Amino acid sequence: MKKTVLILFACTVAVSLQAQKCLELNITALMGKLETPGAAGSSYGKCNLSKNDEKQTVIINYGTDLVELDTMIARTARDFNIASISGLGNINSQMPSQQQVEDSKQLAERLKNMTPEQQKQWAMQMAQEKQKGAGASSIPDNSEFVKLVFQTQDIAVNQLKKLNDEFAGKLRDLNAALSKEVSEVKPGSKSGCPQDKTGLPSCTCANEIDGQYCQKIISITDRYNTQRTALLQSYMPRIKALVAAVDDNVVKLKHGDAVNSRDLKRTLFSSQASAFSSAFDITSSCIKMIRKDDSKAFVDKVNCDNNVYNLSCFH
Repeated sequence: MKKTVLILFACTVAVSLQAQKCLELNITALMGKLETPGAAGSSYGKCNLSKNDEKQTVIINYGTDLVELDTMIARTARDFNIASISGLGNINSQMPSQQQVEDSKQLAERLKNMTPEQQKQWAMQMAQEKQKGAGASSIPDNSEFVKLVFQTQDIAVNQLKKLNDEFAGKLRDLNAALSKEVSEVKPGSKSGCPQDKTGLPSCTCANEIDGQYCQKIISITDRYNTQRTALLQSYMPRIKALVAAVDDNVVKLKHGDAVNSRDLKRTLFSSQASAFSSAFDITSSCIKMIRKDDSKAFVDKVNCDNNVYNLSCFH
């Protein structure tokens, strides 16, 4: 699974080198593309399908809506990266050096291990040092805006991460339980099927038995997907509420124009990128997992019904 969190590395590099204005982006509105999955038949109905040489139905992708979701996530991640690299170019006229990249990685690791209060103190210290280095002409920032920037950082980096980690842990438990139960279901024996002179069972009988197995898998998958969907629905409003708070604060801060300090601008930009990543990483993975598991189980049953799932048989 590709993580949109990869965009944060570029943002971290930007944090250490150059101020960056936030993207003109409403993350909450984009979350409207995260549609709650239905039952197996519903997920299968959204798939784009084809036929192979054996006349089996095969899945090309799990739905145009999921293709568009992946495209949007990739495009927005690219926009964050381009914005970061453009900011680097404004000050250096070239890509960051290997040493700068390594320094940024070390900085990111240190920040990750800091408490929210330590992160705030670090950022304030950096801002003060930058202002001293800029000389007397540096314009001090409004204290309420400074507070809002750090509040946004806390929501995006700490609160959203904690919520997503909790969601991901519960999702992993359901996935493990699903895999275990599916592995315990065994296909029925075809020893009682009519056979030809080579000993192969008839396709009608073989596929009927396999169809019974596939129906059991559909039932198990649907049952766990009901639980996974309920879990998604319980966390989605909470994730969306925190993301909406980040969106609102970014607008209040005029996408970074309301603050003068480069460090504060960088912190806000990094927070927006982190919020985007948190909005889609676990939620989209959960949706795609449900749709994939359901559709795969259902297409196997369709092929059984059409006597083409099991090809090791005689007609």
